[in-house]
Amino acid sequence: MYKKFFGLEEEPFNLTPDSRFLFLSERHREALATLTYGVKERKGFILLTGEIGSGKTTVCRAFVNELMRSNTIKLALILNPGLSELELLKAINDEFQIPSFYNTKKGLIDELNRFLLEQNQRGNNVVLIIDEAQTLSPELLEQIRMLSNLETESEKLLQIVLIGQPELRDTLSLSQLEQLNQRIAVRYHLTPLTESEVHAYILHRLFVAKASVAIEFTPEALKLLYKASRGIPRRINVICDRALLACYTNATYTVDEKIMEQAIEEVTRGGELPSDEGQKTKSSGKLPRLDPEKAKAVGRRLALWIGAGIASTFALAIAVAIGIRLANVRAADVEDYRPRVTPSPSVSPSPTGPQKKLNLKQVSQSEAQSQIVAVGENGETTVTPAVTKAAPTPTPDWATLRLKNPHWKYEKNVPLVRVNNPRAALRAAQFSMLKMWGFPVDLAEIAKMGDDVVINGVLQSDNVKIKEVRLPGNFYDIVKLNVPAIVRLKDIGPDKSEYVVLLRAEGEAVTVGDPVWGVKTYKTRDFLKHFDSATAVYVDTNQLTSIQRGESSERVKALQQYLVDRGYLAKPTGKFDVDTSEAIKKFQAYFKLSETGQIDDITAMLLNSRMMENGPRLTATGD
Repeated sequence: MYKKFFGLEEEPFNLTPDSRFLFLSERHREALATLTYGVKERKGFILLTGEIGSGKTTVCRAFVNELMRSNTIKLALILNPGLSELELLKAINDEFQIPSFYNTKKGLIDELNRFLLEQNQRGNNVVLIIDEAQTLSPELLEQIRMLSNLETESEKLLQIVLIGQPELRDTLSLSQLEQLNQRIAVRYHLTPLTESEVHAYILHRLFVAKASVAIEFTPEALKLLYKASRGIPRRINVICDRALLACYTNATYTVDEKIMEQAIEEVTRGGELPSDEGQKTKSSGKLPRLDPEKAKAVGRRLALWIGAGIASTFALAIAVAIGIRLANVRAADVEDYRPRVTPSPSVSPSPTGPQKKLNLKQVSQSEAQSQIVAVGENGETTVTPAVTKAAPTPTPDWATLRLKNPHWKYEKNVPLVRVNNPRAALRAAQFSMLKMWGFPVDLAEIAKMGDDVVINGVLQSDNVKIKEVRLPGNFYDIVKLNVPAIVRLKDIGPDKSEYVVLLRAEGEAVTVGDPVWGVKTYKTRDFLKHFDSATAVYVDTNQLTSIQRGESSERVKALQQYLVDRGYLAKPTGKFDVDTSEAIKKFQAYFKLSETGQIDDITAMLLNSRMMENGPRLTATGD
């Protein structure tokens, strides 16, 4: 009813689980990482529990979608486990597409065992996922335990993932299921969102639903929402859906305290809030779970790899949550930015740790035609989101816009520098890249240097090595490198920037940061029509480009340790020898680069981004 009013392509708060809407809070990232870890390491039994409406099924669907992209995964998904023992075995065999010629438990298990042995010989990993597992009787759970006995001397032939509500843990703690409980090697309990995450969750869903106007939730409304929902996503969806309906009725784009109170009262009175009586988490010393720090480490470092060659496409994957905001438009700056909805990841693709400060010095264009601006962090500014009503989009006169003095601003929560002059789009894109590498630009300092110097000249840094490299190959070759890039566009209209920053590329979606118009998401096939070429700016933080053959140093040892961790080198020696050069060749071959064994600019960029903790990437997962 309200979709047209808010400019939505679909309902943002639908109760149907949809993996596209999965908001990756810290706990949801850990849950996905835990499932992945358990399957990848063939742990046998993996358990995921959570409150009603906490997002278990949505996590499950995202995980299933990922598994199905692998050619080495054989998957069976049981969504309705309320079956007899015989019916459950038949359902499992049917899901694996095993022809059944028996109507007995022994016959069905023998057929399943032959299938598992055959898949193991082919190098495949077989996974059985049972959702709503809290409905399983102790007898059925014991039957499932018996399936875990199908194994070789070295590994489990079947990975079993149980997903259910908290009472599943209580059932597993029964003495008759002690053997099964002990076999669960990996487990995770999904808790509700925190108060600060609730707003990010709302913004994420609005972004996925492609809201074309700003929908503001006041702080007072958000506090009421958190109190009523207790951070449970399904409750949030029910209340927010009713709140947007109230906004539509009152012709407003702001969910304030009054509207939120009304929405909560209506859904409570109507009994629409999902009941969770008796579903609060019960602690039990009998149920050890994956250590939180280990889960976080897995979430940070474990690529969602299941079998060889799997391509990870979790939206904002496992390290990023998307938000939505409008560019700040003041009356005096109506020509600066076109008001529009832009995603703002709650975690930007910048390396963790303190941002570095650079020493500035100004040089002329003739002195350094190909060098890149590098400046420090002092004076960094952010754009404050502003709410705009549904009004005609102001379109600046392009000739006037080109003559405006560059006005630099940071996009909030996104490593993107915005500028109101398209002539400065390339420079703004370069500044954005430096931000991603942990060296933010001092925009206040930039403003003092004069427009021609910034646009046509360059700056150098005395204390770091800033480099620009042209990326080879087509668009898909560049995506394979998995680093942000500056893309030059062709065949664009007069109101478009020639240069944009490639921020994300996952599945059939490409997200770019346009320095003039903000963050946009395109279908890949549409974006390819305008793709011309790409470059990247990077910081040689590990000073790799100056390493010489035969050199013995700590930086060589650090490089070798990374190569060892990735399986390219046997052991670190601290000396850049023939073995190190061969390891570099393997690294280059993986990314389809020229196998020189030398650390050229593009190799150095890729190595630096991987050697940094949470270095700049296009995707939250992948190599």
